[in-house]
Amino acid sequence: MGKIGNYYIPDLTFSQSIEIVKIIYQNSISSDESLATKLGHSTTNSGGFIKKLVTLRQIGLIKSGIKGIQLTDLGTRIARPIGEEEKKAYSEMLSKVPLISELRKKVGSKSPNKEGMLLALIDITGVDRAKLDKEVFRIQKIFNDALKYASKSEDLSFDDGGLNMEAENKGSVSNIIEFKTGALYMRIPKDLESIEQAEIMLSVQKQALQKKYSKK
Repeated sequence: MGKIGNYYIPDLTFSQSIEIVKIIYQNSISSDESLATKLGHSTTNSGGFIKKLVTLRQIGLIKSGIKGIQLTDLGTRIARPIGEEEKKAYSEMLSKVPLISELRKKVGSKSPNKEGMLLALIDITGVDRAKLDKEVFRIQKIFNDALKYASKSEDLSFDDGGLNMEAENKGSVSNIIEFKTGALYMRIPKDLESIEQAEIMLSVQKQALQKKYSKK
């Protein structure tokens, strides 16, 4: 499992994680050996298999140790949801990866292009762009997959255009630029870097909309 700044990067997408917990549930798997075999690994010491276990534990889907492998309550609800609990379970699973939560707050419910994602990651993690450049494709893949399971009923503020400009700090506004015109409302920090990032993010969304409407 990789890490950028204070944020870890899962070695599996959420879809891959869900597939594995369903295999565990449907086959009543309780040992590392049985799961490794079912997933096509020749040994439990396989680096790929160990990475899968680490990710599944990290996002709260399994417990593993001397008692073998057990699905957590969250893992069970995802493997075999009953009634309306699936969306809540997905929301809880996504919240286990702070980087995904922060990206959703930053860019909204639609994935930006590589440049937009890179800018968002720089802002969130504070990590040098040269290092992020090596990870941005993998993170974007995980983020795009996460959006399949995101529920708009969550208590987060998103815009269908993919950009959330609402400031978290509603105290002093002396260092905040605030725009209000018609249905548009924007509130961003009053510094050059934030303004440039907002320009780029808006440009990304503008290009996406232009491309969408040009096809009609």
